[in-house]
Amino acid sequence: MKLTWDQVLRWRLHRHHLAATRAKDPIAAARRLSGLHAQVAASAVTATDLRVAKAVTATTIDKLLYDDRTLVRTWAARGTLHLLPAADLPIWVAAMSTRTRESTASWLRYNGVTADQMKDILAAIPDVLGAKPLTRVELADAIIDATGHKGLHERLTQGFGTMLKPAAFRGLLSSGPPRGRNVTFVAPRKWLPKASWGVDTDEAVDTLAEAYLGAYGPATPEGFARWFDLRPALAKKSFARLAGPTVEVDGVPMKAPADGIDPPTWKTPVVRLLPAFDPYTVGSTGQLEQIGADGHKADVSRPQGWISPVLVVDGWIRGTWAVPDRGGRPVVTPFAPLTAKVRKILDADVTSG
Repeated sequence: MKLTWDQVLRWRLHRHHLAATRAKDPIAAARRLSGLHAQVAASAVTATDLRVAKAVTATTIDKLLYDDRTLVRTWAARGTLHLLPAADLPIWVAAMSTRTRESTASWLRYNGVTADQMKDILAAIPDVLGAKPLTRVELADAIIDATGHKGLHERLTQGFGTMLKPAAFRGLLSSGPPRGRNVTFVAPRKWLPKASWGVDTDEAVDTLAEAYLGAYGPATPEGFARWFDLRPALAKKSFARLAGPTVEVDGVPMKAPADGIDPPTWKTPVVRLLPAFDPYTVGSTGQLEQIGADGHKADVSRPQGWISPVLVVDGWIRGTWAVPDRGGRPVVTPFAPLTAKVRKILDADVTSG
C-alpha cells in the first residue's frame, strides 16, 4: 500500500482525537497517545482538554493522579515527564528496564557519581520510600541516611531529577501529590496496589511499539527507538515481531499498525492550535521537514529541548504561535500564507478562546 503524507497526517490527526472524535476521558487519551507529555504541567492540561469530550482542568488531572490514582506522573519515554494510565505503568517499567545509558561510564562521570553509589541509591529507595509522599529533600535525606553518601545531597535534590530517573525507569518512584510548591515522590508498588507487575520485557516493548504505531505511525523502527529512547536493535526486533503490514510513504517503507491505516476525509479544514510539547508535535520531531515545517524546524524544535506551540492544518504543521507577555489573543506566525478559509476558521477559534 502506498500512502502520501497528506493521507498519513489526516489519519494521525484522527487518531490523536484532534479531528471529529474525542476520547472519553484523560486515561483513554493518555493510553491512545502512549502518554501525555507533562514536562510543562499547563501544556499537559491543554493537550488533554483538546482531546477529551468533557472539559479538563488542572483540578481534573490532580484528582485522577492523587485521589483516583488512575493516572500516574513519572519519567518515561526519552526520560521526560509523562502522564500515563496507572494500569499501564508495569508495561512501561518492563520496557524501560532495557535502558543502559544510566549505567555507562560516560553518564556516571558526567553526573559525578560512581557505579557503586548508583547501585546503593537504587537499593535504598525501596527501603525508604512507600505510599507516604516524601519531598525531594526528604527523599534525599532518607537515601543519604541509608547509604552514608553525604556528598550526593546536591545531586539528589537538583531540579531535573537526573539522579532519580533511573529509579523511575525501574518503577521504584513516581510523582506524589505536591506539598505546597514542593514536588513529592511515592513508591508505585505501594501507591498503586492494584497494578499487575512482572510484565515480560519483549511483550512490554511490543505493546508500546504497537501503541506507538497506532498514534504516530506508520513508522520505522529507528523512529520508534528515537521516540522511546530504546536501543535500535530492540526496536528492530520488536517491529519484526509485530503483525502490521509494511506501507510506503512517499517511497519510504514503514510499518503500519495491525489494523492498517484508513485515512479519513472531511470537507472543512481541521485547524488546531496545539500547546507547547503537544504529543502530536513531539512524536513528529524527526519528520518536521516532511510534514510542513521544511525550513522552519528550528522554530518548532528549539534549543534545550523546547517544543513550540504550533498551528496544525489537516495534520500539517503550518506555523507557530504565542501569547503576548501581557496576555491577549494568541499571535500566530505561519510558515507561509494561509488560505482565506483557514484564516477564517483560525480567527473564529482565537476569538472564542
